[in-house]
Amino acid sequence: MAEPEQDAAPTVVVSHLSVTYQVLGGERRGAPSSQGERRPLRQLLRPDPGERTREIKAVKDVSFVARHGESIGIIGHNGSGKSTLLRAVSGLIPPTHGKVWVAGEPSLLGVNAVLINKLSGARNVYVGGQALGLTTAEIDEKFDDIVEFSGIGEAIHLPMSTYSSGMGARLRFAISTAAAPDVLMIDEALATGDAAFREKSTARIAQIREEAGTVFLVSHSNSSIRQICDRVLWMDHGQLIMDGPTEQVLSAYEATLPHGTKEEQQPEEDPEVPGTVRWSGKTSFQVVREISRATWPAGVPGCFVVSVKSQAVGRMVAPIAARLGWPLLWVRPGGLPGATSDELARLAPERVVVVGGEGSVSSDTFARIERVVPGTMERLGDDDTGRTAGELLRAFPPEDTSRVYLTRSDNPARTTMISLVAAVTGRAVTAGNPNRLREKHLSALADLRPDRLVLIGYEEEWPEATVDRLREATGAEIAFSTDHGPMAMAASLWEGTEAGGRVILAGPATVELLSAVVVSGHTGTPLLLANSGRLSDVPRAALERLSPGEVALCGTLETLPPKLRGSLGEELGAVHA
Repeated sequence: MAEPEQDAAPTVVVSHLSVTYQVLGGERRGAPSSQGERRPLRQLLRPDPGERTREIKAVKDVSFVARHGESIGIIGHNGSGKSTLLRAVSGLIPPTHGKVWVAGEPSLLGVNAVLINKLSGARNVYVGGQALGLTTAEIDEKFDDIVEFSGIGEAIHLPMSTYSSGMGARLRFAISTAAAPDVLMIDEALATGDAAFREKSTARIAQIREEAGTVFLVSHSNSSIRQICDRVLWMDHGQLIMDGPTEQVLSAYEATLPHGTKEEQQPEEDPEVPGTVRWSGKTSFQVVREISRATWPAGVPGCFVVSVKSQAVGRMVAPIAARLGWPLLWVRPGGLPGATSDELARLAPERVVVVGGEGSVSSDTFARIERVVPGTMERLGDDDTGRTAGELLRAFPPEDTSRVYLTRSDNPARTTMISLVAAVTGRAVTAGNPNRLREKHLSALADLRPDRLVLIGYEEEWPEATVDRLREATGAEIAFSTDHGPMAMAASLWEGTEAGGRVILAGPATVELLSAVVVSGHTGTPLLLANSGRLSDVPRAALERLSPGEVALCGTLETLPPKLRGSLGEELGAVHA
């Protein structure tokens, strides 16, 4: 759930919007001969006095303003105008009257209209990705993640016409969520697939909505609305009946439903499990606030602030923050979340380093932070990841230069575990475009003179000319590291750790995970990974070996649900039995 911000900038302004459809022959009666038989072209072009049109007023004089950080649900009965309103905001249909203004690029979740059943799933990944505005190179990078998330395996190479309805739905959802837009619109996306996939879908939405300035959700599931949205628009027969806080609007709406159709309002209860604590919240920003509160007292010497839009920058900053013992907090490109503002005020850092340029952290957000903190403020880097990487290496060189990890700026989130490795060992993670290394970046690497430069990914992902250039500039041995699995990578770091103490169990959301990496590297607390609300064999075996006195669950209730905490109690009971 996105967190509303005071005085946040508007992202969507809808002013007296009306959408009217003209339906041909809607009232015509008579023999079906002219409806089912072929008619001459001249007859089709000539107006038929027997045919009439009627108007359907799908949306009637609707006005509202949405701001950065809001998650807005749209509810109502079938035919109430919910989906039409969403399509008008996304630009798919023009207003009949009124105006719609949208800041940034809106995106309606769903690429069904552009996918082609005769093509293979693989080809449709590219068709759908391009419809979302991704380049071929970006789709190449995301391809494996899309296929893995959809769970359709080798069927990706078969025509979509051969898929079951569930397979097709899972692939469509995986493609649709491959990009995080400025304004994200979701139309019943959480109803996709079976129960297990809906759980994954909910976690994916929770992850990508933090990067979107504003989220709209059309759903018949009031529980989904309650879980995700902080504001609700109630539509009925095209009119906006009510606009307000989620519980207030849903309660009013549910009071109009027939007896027996109201949804259970109580969320799943989070059990109190001995030996476990939660660092949680409704948003990733709130989770990070709880991580920080549990680790740092007020009056810290420094703090890093990074935009959720620049997760490659976050991967570089996390090992530095761990080494210095500084918290890592996050903002949106266009706003300062309330949870981040609150924590900055509590921490009262002597120095705040904002990493990234205007496109990542706006001047307005920088100024808001400056009003909150008592210490000095500085901006490091710009909107180019490579140049920012060079500045980070010079400003905060690693203690251990025997090995430096170099990731692609567009590496998928699973490379987050490289940041954990670097945080635990006191090394550096840096990132850049393998096809266009910046001189500032290359020069900073050369000055470090590492013994070994480890390029993250397969050898074929790195152009030979780039590898030669790195070898010549640094004099380092070049090695390539392919991911053996993030869960296994995290677990292997703690093989020599003594049993007892605390273990951090984190979910897959990158923002939360990187802030947990800082705590793990700074305090030496083992960090393990859980995924999709369950504990797999790798972290389970690590927990048995570590036999912790306490497990801190780090993530929202969506990424680390109550049932996981309940099962964790059984695991801990078995460990200490």
